[in-house]
Amino acid sequence: MATQRATAELDEQHESDRRDQILEAANVCFSQLGIHRTSVQDVARVANVSRGTVYRYFEDRTILIEAAIEYGAQKFYQEIAAAMAKKSTLAEQIGAMAETHAKILLDHRTRNRLMADDAELMRHMIADADSAVRRTTEFLMPYVQAAQERGEVGANVDVKAASEWLARIIYSFTTVNEGLTFDMSKPATVRRYVEKFAVNGLR
Repeated sequence: MATQRATAELDEQHESDRRDQILEAANVCFSQLGIHRTSVQDVARVANVSRGTVYRYFEDRTILIEAAIEYGAQKFYQEIAAAMAKKSTLAEQIGAMAETHAKILLDHRTRNRLMADDAELMRHMIADADSAVRRTTEFLMPYVQAAQERGEVGANVDVKAASEWLARIIYSFTTVNEGLTFDMSKPATVRRYVEKFAVNGLR
């Protein structure tokens, strides 16, 4: 019985690893080709699997794209959390989040200019905007709650509303090419801008 359970767990882990391998490959293709030009065959080639294997995990290209975007979002939050863990105040944490976000955007833009050129990516960003803000709001709520307990956020401030406010600030940078008082090509300036202003209204 124990052997069967262990085998089943290994099979399940293998399935999960293979799925992640395909999603990782899809995100590589997105960064190199753009979503619009990425085919299932491209993803299969980068993942080093057959097209049939891709279709075994993802029914069609649309489902694959949506899953890959969600997978990329989860990796984004992991990277953000690591950056924020090094900071002690909410202003510093949100600044670190903004800087990391700006670095990711800069990487995409300098490598391939896809943010401006990939119409399909832009459609997904617009269609997913509400979901992205909701995910980021949920991600930020524990940080805002902790800041409120430390006295950095007013006692009467609604934690969810405050988290949504911060989430919308972060998301807005996705659409910025040139700031008036910060430089998107220098993520540290984005961090300083957010650190200085984003949390002030929550006190």
